[in-house]
Amino acid sequence: MTPSTKPTTRLTSAWVRDRGMRAVVVTVHGSLIELRLKGCRQTETVDVASLWHQAVKARVIATRAALKLKRKARKA
Repeated sequence: MTPSTKPTTRLTSAWVRDRGMRAVVVTVHGSLIELRLKGCRQTETVDVASLWHQAVKARVIATRAALKLKRKARKA
């Protein structure tokens, strides 16, 4: 894989409703991901490691909810 040593900016296919419909622009700076809306200066910065941990937590919560529904269906 190629390391992300230089900042790379890409226009995503995601759209957000904020003062109209705006595309999301992503910039990767090493281990940071910077998000902003096209035409806006306000940025949100997130660490890649924290994104990973949040995604794992979301998967675990979804798995537990599915198992809980399955157990509830068996009892009924």
